[in-house]
Amino acid sequence: MSAEQKYFKLGLFVLGAGVILVVGIVVLGTASLFEKHFKVETYVDESVQGLDVGAPVKYRGVRIGELEKVDFVAKRYDPKDGRIRLVMNFHPEAQPKGPGENPAETPAQTLERLSAQGMRVRLASAGLTGGVYLELDLMDPKEHAPKELTWTPEYSYMPSVPSTNVRLTTHVETILEHIEKMRLDQISEKIVAVLDSLDKVMKVVDPAVAELKAFAADADGLVKETRRVVTEDVGREVKSLMSSTRDLFDKEVAPAVRSIRTSADRLPGTFDKIDGTLDRIGATLRRVDRTLAEDGGSMDEALDNLRVVTQDLRELTGQVKRYPSQALFGEAPPKKAGNK
Repeated sequence: MSAEQKYFKLGLFVLGAGVILVVGIVVLGTASLFEKHFKVETYVDESVQGLDVGAPVKYRGVRIGELEKVDFVAKRYDPKDGRIRLVMNFHPEAQPKGPGENPAETPAQTLERLSAQGMRVRLASAGLTGGVYLELDLMDPKEHAPKELTWTPEYSYMPSVPSTNVRLTTHVETILEHIEKMRLDQISEKIVAVLDSLDKVMKVVDPAVAELKAFAADADGLVKETRRVVTEDVGREVKSLMSSTRDLFDKEVAPAVRSIRTSADRLPGTFDKIDGTLDRIGATLRRVDRTLAEDGGSMDEALDNLRVVTQDLRELTGQVKRYPSQALFGEAPPKKAGNK
């Protein structure tokens, strides 16, 4: 093969590769032209540092489009408006639907319904080192009411809300403004006066606290001494009372108990004697009855005497049964006065 043929084949190969490359670029480019999408614009009143064209647009973390254009509102609509205009490119197949979805509504109608329900756009950051993107979310439409527009937007409009960083910065600035408005010099003077008063109070309170501690120590010692004295005195009294009680029991109660036991042992014989006496009296009465049958008039006096004797015996028997010790020992001895 000659050198000319080699160069011809090499040139043909390069030309074919170039044609294929151009065709691929054209096909890929025209595919994006025929892709279904619609544009949405919003306006933000904050810095868009870090937000570049092509940044993703997400709905609760799901990508539904990308940022297509960034410019000023004053350039397109109102020259006095200083906000930033953001144009987003939404993919219809990935757009959020939300409650109240109607299959027949257009993307513009869907966007209008979602905006009325509280759908808002805000800038978000993907971490400390991540890029900035646009985030959509449903919020309270009353708390985040959209601003009225004095112009007709070129594309469908979705209201925006400040980003988390802006709201945090705003709150911090508000707090700092309130602090600046406070009369710190007067507050410092009042604090110093209060501290001086507290110092004076503490100087008065410290001696009183020391006195209270001393009083508490004295009171504790007094209580311990009182407890010791009371315990010793009561112990002596209890021991004395126990000794007196023991002596009284040994000298008085024990002999009396033994005497009662002895008397109780004698009572059965006494009752037997009384029963024998009553039997003899009964026999005598029977003989008297027989005698009366023979001579009733002369025995009336004898019968009266026998009745009196019988009544006395009955009273004696009842008294012996109720008070056996009295029948043996006579009247009870007088009570002795207790130990004082």
